[in-house]
Amino acid sequence: RRSPSPPHRTIMTVTTTTTNKKFRMAAFDLDGTLLNSNHDLSPATITYLRHLHSKGFIIAIATGRSAACAAHIIEKLDLDSNDENNNASDEINDGNTNDGRNNAAPSLGFPLVCTNGARGLRIRKSQSDVDVGHNTNNLVTPSSSRRCTRSNTDPLPHTEEKNANPTNPFLKRTLEISHEIFHNPLSPSLTLKTLALAHTLNCVTNYYHDHRIYAVVRNENQLELTKRYGTLTGSEELYCYLNDLNLNSNDEEGKGEKEEDCDASKSTTTTTTTTTRMPYYDERNAYGYQKAVELGPPSKLLILCDTSKLDEITNLVRTELNGTTTTKTITSDEDVQQQQKKKQAHVIRGAPPFFVEILHPTVHKGEGLRRLCQSLSIPLEEVIAFGDGDNDLEFVQMAGWGVAMKNARGVLKEVADEVTEGSNDQDGVVKTLEWYEQEGKLHFPKEEK
Repeated sequence: RRSPSPPHRTIMTVTTTTTNKKFRMAAFDLDGTLLNSNHDLSPATITYLRHLHSKGFIIAIATGRSAACAAHIIEKLDLDSNDENNNASDEINDGNTNDGRNNAAPSLGFPLVCTNGARGLRIRKSQSDVDVGHNTNNLVTPSSSRRCTRSNTDPLPHTEEKNANPTNPFLKRTLEISHEIFHNPLSPSLTLKTLALAHTLNCVTNYYHDHRIYAVVRNENQLELTKRYGTLTGSEELYCYLNDLNLNSNDEEGKGEKEEDCDASKSTTTTTTTTTRMPYYDERNAYGYQKAVELGPPSKLLILCDTSKLDEITNLVRTELNGTTTTKTITSDEDVQQQQKKKQAHVIRGAPPFFVEILHPTVHKGEGLRRLCQSLSIPLEEVIAFGDGDNDLEFVQMAGWGVAMKNARGVLKEVADEVTEGSNDQDGVVKTLEWYEQEGKLHFPKEEK
C-alpha cells in the first residue's frame, strides 16, 4: 500500500484531493459514516447513491453489523441490484470453486461485507415465498425435533411471544441472501475462552449466529446494554435471550427443574421434577450459551460494557486472548508477520464506545473488502473506502483510496488518504463523492456504451 504524501496528511477540504485515479466502486462503513447520528440515511445520501448506481458505479457496504442488522439500510437504499443495471460481474468468483468455474449469475445482489469482515454476502429482493425455517436464507433457529439437557437458561418472558408483524427485511421475507461469498467464524476454543472471560468480567456477550443475536443477561444493567445495542442497530427483534432475570430462582419453593426445547425462538419449557436448582453458568453449559454453541461457531462475539470501563476492558481482553502485549516497535514486515502468528483473536474497541468485538485472528474489514472485490472482479486499486472507527483501519488502508470522516477517530485520520470536509451529520460522504464526480475521478461504464 502506498504512503499518503505527505505522510499522514489530513485534508479538511476535499477540493485539495490530488489522486489521478478513476474509481469503479465505493464501499461504506455504516454507523458514523454513511448513517447520521440518528443511525439513518439522509435523503441526500439516498438520492446521490441511487444516481451513482444508475450510471453503473458500484455501491457496497462494509460494516461491523450482522447482515440482518444492515438489511433495513440496504432495503431503504433500494438500488435494485438484481437487474441488469448493476455493472458488477454477472458471475461470483469466490475463489472456492474446485472445478475452475465461477458461480452462476442468479447470485447477483447488493454487495455486503458484514460482522467486521467475517462474512461476505450478496443481498437481493426475495425471489420466493418459502416459509421461514425452511429457507436457508432466513433466520436459522435450533431444531425443535431434539431436546437439550438442562442448562438453567430460561428465556426472558417477552421472547416467548411470536412477533406476528416483523419489521426486519429477512423476517418479513422482503430480502434474502442470494449468495454467501465467504464466512470465517471464531474457532470453538476461542469462543469458549471469550465467553469465560466475559463471564469473569461480569459482562454480557452478544453471540452472532446467522441472523440471530444470542445473549445471557444476569442483571438489569446487562439487559439495558443489550437493549441499547438493539436500538442502535435496529436488532431488537433479532435478540434471543437464553435466560431470565430471576436471580433468586433457587429460593423459590416448588420451582421445578426444567427440560428445555432447543428451539430458542419458541422458548418452551416443561417441568419434569420438583427439585429446586441453583442456576449455573460455567464451562459445562458454555456459560449459559450452550444452545447457541450447538448451532455452530459465531461470526463474531461482542462484549457489552459501560463506557467508563471500555478502554480498561478492551486492553484486558486483548491481553487475555492474545497474551502479554509487547512494547516493541514494529519496524518491518517480518515483525508484522511474527505478531500475526502469535495473534489468537482480533479485538476491536467498539463505537459507539460501549462494547468490545472479538473476531477470528485473520478477520478484518480490509480482508473482507479484498475478498468481496475478488468476487466482483474489481481491483482494490479501483475502490474508495469510507470509515470512521478503529475497525476501519485495514479497510481504509487496503482500498485504492481511503477516506476518513471528519468525525472519525484520530487513529483512522492518521492512515487515511483524505479526511472529509463534512461529518456524517453533514453529508460528508455525498459531498466528497460529488467532488470526485466533478473532477472526473469516478468511472461510469454506462456512459461508455
